[in-house]
Amino acid sequence: MDSKERIEAVVALEAPDRVPVGPLLDHWAATYSGITKQEFMENGGKRIAAILKTMREVGPWDIAYMAETANPVLLMGAPARVHWPGRDLPPDEIHQFEEFELLKPDDYDLLLKDGLNRFLRRVAHRLYPDTGTLKGIGMIVSFAWELRRHAKMVKAAGTEVNCGFMIPGPLFEYFSIGRSMARMCTDLYDYPEKIKAASREWAKSLTSMAIRFARLMGVPRVFIGLARSSPAMISPRHFEEFVMPELEYMVNNIVDAGMFPVFHCDTDWTRNLPLFRRFPAKRCIIELDGASDIFKAKEILGDWMCIKGDVPAHLLAFREKDRVMDYCRRLIQEVGKGGGFILSSGCSIPANAKAENVRALVEAAEEWGYY
Repeated sequence: MDSKERIEAVVALEAPDRVPVGPLLDHWAATYSGITKQEFMENGGKRIAAILKTMREVGPWDIAYMAETANPVLLMGAPARVHWPGRDLPPDEIHQFEEFELLKPDDYDLLLKDGLNRFLRRVAHRLYPDTGTLKGIGMIVSFAWELRRHAKMVKAAGTEVNCGFMIPGPLFEYFSIGRSMARMCTDLYDYPEKIKAASREWAKSLTSMAIRFARLMGVPRVFIGLARSSPAMISPRHFEEFVMPELEYMVNNIVDAGMFPVFHCDTDWTRNLPLFRRFPAKRCIIELDGASDIFKAKEILGDWMCIKGDVPAHLLAFREKDRVMDYCRRLIQEVGKGGGFILSSGCSIPANAKAENVRALVEAAEEWGYY
């Protein structure tokens, strides 16, 4: 089997020839390739060269991200102040977000009044007032074509691209950054109808954008970010009332478009795992970051959706290779039993990971991953 066939098999909850491997490549590609984080972020050519070098020498991997979360254009869409390596930070530091109350309660109405695209441009202008409309549009067009070209390069190397578009998540995820988590939770009581109305516009427009962009990329998977709406952050009642309707809209429309949602679940989602059975069976991937109980996820979702994860950052960065191999073996033998599993890092590979520990994922799959 090739990588494409393996990924198709596990999403359909079938057993491929072996467990596929696909850690979340981020700034570690810069570390491994010997370039600074500033170079990695600012120079698209150096970024894709580092990604391909890392995949080739530490892999081979079956599915990979293209370090999208280190792409400046994508980061400029976040409703928070970014501190950049080489500008605000030393050149080899990872970028940092500074959250403050960028968004106000009136912005729920503004989203409804202006629509998603104009709203996002207005928010970006608050953070980057020197970036005019024409320059901003030019950056987005250049970003789209660069990603499309890079995706072709990754595929040519024999690896599937993880996603064709990144949805930052339901409106709660985005606004809880721009409003701050505390103010957003207060808004759930003070402005519930405003939030619900804005959420419908957010879900409708963002899902449509995601499908079009993923088609342009030629990648039939759409990332949906989930972290601040987890049961570690908000109550089950608020999740059902404010988040689940959006997720159901996004997922059903992505599936109807012939694509596959990829839930990227940071923080602890264990308590809410049964809710994921509401989504279409054998059409989704759930990525877990080490905070959720991935073995419980196998019990609850193993017959429903593909599970991806979840070698923790602390193992990759600080432990010995034998510890990583042992954990990978358990993942393969328990979560990978019968198929439907992708061996991956728990969220991003940390920038200070040991190369031999990252390479251990591939070695573990070769040692114990054949069905």
